Amino acid sequence: MIKKGLLVAVSIVLLSGCNQQNIAVDQESLCEVSGWQKDVTAASCKAGQKVVFLPSSFGNEQLPVIFAAVNCDHRFSIALTKGGVSCIYSPLKADGQDKPET
Repeated sequence: MIKKGLLVAVSIVLLSGCNQQNIAVDQESLCEVSGWQKDVTAASCKAGQKVVFLPSSFGNEQLPVIFAAVNCDHRFSIALTKGGVSCIYSPLKADGQDKPET
């Protein structure tokens, strides 16, 4: 019985560190954009802020998916429909960033 309790306690301690997300999420403000491009979103929103993408016209069902791929932090939930996206903003990094210099 003691071994079982110890095993459960150790499992809880080990699993508690699995979902560490060191990002400050701003739940107080909402950034709204109508363009899917990373530059459009970067001009209006800050990293960690809630962002909603509401395109000015309907018709291309791929735009919400493209917006999510370019602008959303995929560690958090993404609400996606044919007409828009809501997610936590994470800027797309340019190629070559975060690579160690040789």
